[in-house]
Formats: sequence, C-alpha cells, structure tokens
Amino acid sequence: MSRSLFRTLLLALLVATAGCGKKAEQKPPENITNITTAQVVARDLPVTESAVGSETWVSQAETYDPTRDLARRFYIRLPFPLDIVRRLRIGEPVTLTNFEDGKKTTGVIREIRPALSTMTQTVEVIAEVSNPAGWRPAGSVRGEVTLEIHRNKPVVPEQSIVLRPAGAVVYSISDNVAHAHPVKTGIQRDGLVEILEGVEAGWTVAVDGASLLSDDAKVNVRNAVPATTGQKGDVP
Repeated sequence: MSRSLFRTLLLALLVATAGCGKKAEQKPPENITNITTAQVVARDLPVTESAVGSETWVSQAETYDPTRDLARRFYIRLPFPLDIVRRLRIGEPVTLTNFEDGKKTTGVIREIRPALSTMTQTVEVIAEVSNPAGWRPAGSVRGEVTLEIHRNKPVVPEQSIVLRPAGAVVYSISDNVAHAHPVKTGIQRDGLVEILEGVEAGWTVAVDGASLLSDDAKVNVRNAVPATTGQKGDVP
C-alpha cells in the first residue's frame, strides 16, 4: 500500500470517528408561560365617594331628642367636598363603617348643612342611623355614598391589566395562545377594573402571569375558568 493511499484512509477514519462523537444538535426548549385565567363578566359597578367623620349630637333640633331615643338612633357628621354634596339628596342611603372594629351599618342622609368650610372646602352632611341592631359609632366613622351606577359593564381582575408603553393591554387566551388587546379602563372596585373598550364579556383572559406575556405567546393554563353570567363574545 502506498503512503498516499494510507494517509487518505487514515484521514477518512479520523473524520468518521470524530463524527461519531458529536451529539445531535438540540433545539432550544419552547418558551411556554404558566398562567391563571378568568372569564370577563358583566356587572353593575357603583361610583362611590367617601368621607371620614364622627358622631355628633347636633342635628335638626325640632325633631331630635337625645334623651328619648339615644339607644336607637345615632347621627354622624361627614364632611364631603362641595362638588360631591351637589349630587347628594336628603334620604339617600349611606354605608357607615367603624374604623375601630370594622362593623358596618346603613343610614340615610338626614341633613345637608348650607355652610361651606373655607379651610377644607367641604360641607357637612348629617347621616342618621335608626335601629342599627347593635351597631354603635366607635371613634372615626367612614361614610360612603353612591353617586351613580355603571350598568352591565365588562370587568376583569386588576392583575389582568398590563401597562405597556403604548397603554393598557389585556391578553385573551384561546387554544393556549395569548392575544394582546389594547383596552380603555374605567373605575376600579373591589379588585375589579371596568373595561370601556377592547374586551367583551365572556372572553377568557390571563390573570396571574399576564405581565410576562406578549402577543401570540404560548401559555400553559393552570386553572379552570370560572363560570360567568355575562354574555359571551367571540375572541378574535
């Protein structure tokens, strides 16, 4: 065997041996984000305003007798801003909450004082509580009034709202794929956010993990979607 042929065979053997030692190239793992979801529901959302006040003995003198019904009736003085007071009416309900023990009761607006405080720009509203079933004012009291109600509005959990440079986004989920929807939000109430534009009742949206998503991202849903009473819409 000639030296040139021997060298050729040896080189071929070395190349073949080196090829056997190589591992097959592995594709990078697919990026899948774990999330939880919820369904968009339609609800009535109250627009409220609150003020912090305390018990008062001063009300309409011609009808209030503290020696007669002290045990059954209380009066709470609440300072509301003037623009809010203009929207209130005598007889409207007021939700009253003690800061000390968290107990709640419902009263009504008994009187709206005409005088404006020049220091705080507020007007005193007197709320009356009759037969409060054991409730008594304890220190500071928070009074909450409902100004209006937004009827049948889509709402999502506040975790579903993701702030991007272009604005707020909600991710709908369909076939384990996320789809970004720019949204316009309204009021926030009890952990829910009103959606004015961009999302419809019945859609499934990302909750936990929503901030990690991008449009067309693949997801792994870790929970069952709760039932909704809202009307379903088609997710694009």
